Amino acid sequence: MNKKLTMAVLCLSFLGSSVANTVMAQNVDTAIADAQRALGNVRSVTYSGSARNVAFQQCGASGVALICNSTHDPMRPITNYTSVINLAAPAMRHGGDTMNMGGGGSTAISAGTFFQQVTAQQADLSESWASSLELYITPWGFLKGAAENATTSNRRTINGASYTVLSWSPEVKAPSGASYVINGYLNDDNLVEHVETWVGNNIMGDMHIFASYTGWRDFGGFLVPTQIEQTRGGWPYFEVDITAADANMRNVASILPAPANAGGGGGGGNAREITVMPERLGDGFYRLNSGPGSYDSLIVEFEDHIMMLEAGANHAVIEAYIEETKRLIPNKPIRYIMNTHPHSDHTAGLPVVLAEGATVITQANNQEFFERALNTPRTLLDDALARNPQKVWVEAVNTKAVYTDGTRTVEMYHIYPAPHSNGLMVAYFPEEKVLFQGDFSLPAPGGVGNDHVQALVPALEKLGVTDFERYINVHAPAEPQTKAMLWDAVGK
Repeated sequence: MNKKLTMAVLCLSFLGSSVANTVMAQNVDTAIADAQRALGNVRSVTYSGSARNVAFQQCGASGVALICNSTHDPMRPITNYTSVINLAAPAMRHGGDTMNMGGGGSTAISAGTFFQQVTAQQADLSESWASSLELYITPWGFLKGAAENATTSNRRTINGASYTVLSWSPEVKAPSGASYVINGYLNDDNLVEHVETWVGNNIMGDMHIFASYTGWRDFGGFLVPTQIEQTRGGWPYFEVDITAADANMRNVASILPAPANAGGGGGGGNAREITVMPERLGDGFYRLNSGPGSYDSLIVEFEDHIMMLEAGANHAVIEAYIEETKRLIPNKPIRYIMNTHPHSDHTAGLPVVLAEGATVITQANNQEFFERALNTPRTLLDDALARNPQKVWVEAVNTKAVYTDGTRTVEMYHIYPAPHSNGLMVAYFPEEKVLFQGDFSLPAPGGVGNDHVQALVPALEKLGVTDFERYINVHAPAEPQTKAMLWDAVGK
């Protein structure tokens, strides 16, 4: 091929590529415009009805089923629910009347207010994706983002249904440096049926957030879905049944004002310096405490390894606990990490211990949750487990499990029924006469234990676990507690 012909081919090739890119961009622009037109080209929208939500990794306060059945079951009802989306700001807020669960695992229910918002500042796509995504996973917010960012398009089939999938990324990057991605699934009527994205979560890794919008209905020249379902990490998270809607309201800024106590977020101040204060409970057996507000852990030495019990609080605290563990019991690996129950404040430090190669010991009702969550890729995170990715193993306890090397013995027991979780475990040390538990917090001296504490004693009696003296809570009290104090709290 001579030089002139080569240059001609190259020019045609470049021209063909440019034309293809132009056509692709036109197709994407057309898809976005068609979808916005199908929804009514609204500037703002509000809808109302009833909803249900959960505190992540928790459940309860349903007013009907007060004992947790499983992860996120039951959900908490929200009545008089209203959502407001202002595309001009852009901003979003939603709220309603709900129920609050009593403290310390109690099922005592009190009236409360649900309110969440994405302010115009939070909606800035150079800011935190976790703070803004609640707006952008709505059909209207997604399409606004797609129209204002570099968006690509492809076709996918899900469960036999074919969709046009639009994808774009916010400006902000994940802690790992990776780009976030948000996908919107448009059906053949140009309606947004699903929106998905991912955000880094301490336990769920690259947590998949998936919102479905179904039952689209014409409310007077514009369409709104009558049902919304959102899952996080594959678990139910938020649901809405919509009965009324309006669009392009003149008073959009005044609809659903923030409650007086809603707050505006902001910085949390400097992290406190962590000083670990070990208490020797026996030979090779320690309680690790970090001062006021401590989430305590226990460490136990076996012949060729260490068991840590509980990894709550946060990464920094557990990193300090591990450093102290290696000082107190050198040259032995942490092989096990026992979890009392899967609530987020009791799992926050798990990734740090798992990066050491530890196996999780948990009650059998939590096994699926932990296996799925902790083995999800962590490409968006920059923590110990993300930097040292590995298969996480989960060892399940049904009613009872005994860990012993012939010298040291630890017994694990499932406490059920108890209102706080269906996957609660306590650890019993028969030689040292110690009971270790999470969230069975005792009242002030002379007070009466709540129904969660009241549930513990009959469970222990049924299991035959009554020969202990020291009563240690993950949530460390100011003074040491005893079996006698627990028995007093339940009137024994």
